[in-house]
Amino acid sequence: MGGTPDGRRKASMADVADRAGVSVMTVSNVINRPEVVAEATRAKVHAAMAELRYRNNLVARSLRLAQPRQIGYVLPHIDTVGNQYMDVFLHDLAAACQTADRNLTLITQQDPAALMGVCEDLYFGQSVAGFVISNVGPADPRPVELHARGIPFAAYGRTDRAFDSPWSWAEGDAAQGIELAVQHVHDRGHRELAYIGANRNSVTMVQRENGYRDACERLGLHSSTADARIAPSGSDLASGVRLTADLLDSPNPPTAIICKADTLAAGAVITLQARGLVPGRDVAVTGYDDTPLTGFGPVGITSVRQASAEIAAELVRLVITRTETPEHVLLAPTLTVRSSTDRSA
Repeated sequence: MGGTPDGRRKASMADVADRAGVSVMTVSNVINRPEVVAEATRAKVHAAMAELRYRNNLVARSLRLAQPRQIGYVLPHIDTVGNQYMDVFLHDLAAACQTADRNLTLITQQDPAALMGVCEDLYFGQSVAGFVISNVGPADPRPVELHARGIPFAAYGRTDRAFDSPWSWAEGDAAQGIELAVQHVHDRGHRELAYIGANRNSVTMVQRENGYRDACERLGLHSSTADARIAPSGSDLASGVRLTADLLDSPNPPTAIICKADTLAAGAVITLQARGLVPGRDVAVTGYDDTPLTGFGPVGITSVRQASAEIAAELVRLVITRTETPEHVLLAPTLTVRSSTDRSA
């Protein structure tokens, strides 16, 4: 039954919720939005806080103050390959905060224990109203720990708990995005496809691969889901160059290459041009994220465009509203068509 006031460890918000017989979100509301909680419930929560000696000074302060105007964003680790999409997303997130009369506070990524300490200090010290986290992994400890502490947050992406997670998240529909690309090249007459970018390190990347497999099966492109046609890789340009060469040198090369990232698609285009092949006419190429790389050189790369601004706005809304029932939001992507899939190019 929750923590004890014996000094062995600090009680958490989850301990208070357990002792009071309520949800963690209810405890959070008592601290930050007491007006939405019934008086009898508030009394139970306050009694549990007192018994557990739960951050008495910070709780008292939070009851006196309005919700802070800052929203914290936990910056992902530096991507040595570069991630132009996340650069755009950061600007969209700042704009979404300003639209909601909030400001964005940036927090550097640290090991989970240190990060939780920072988040607790900022939130319970009334410096931020909540957090947005991104680059969520399948077994990511950050949403689990934030939820256990009753700290408001929204995740850009889902863990392997997906729609069963007790916290809110939003992201683009990754499977649908790749399905759009597969359907597009199929409509252009391609029947032998390959996929570059298989990666099990994030649920989003798994969804992109699943979207490729499902679309190929639905369209009867069974040879396109053979092991030799699905290439694991990171997101760097060099991998796109190398893996495209491998596919072209295979006994039955594809006529269309679906890539999980624009960097890989750019690498594919480089390889095709180095061999005297014309992207679009000879081999179709698609990317993902519709970054500035899609317009490099004379070849425009057909790419899946995520609704970055809408995703950012949803994440800010989820942090501010703090609904009792978690929301899981999937936003539809679109396909921007360019010359890399034009057979008349």
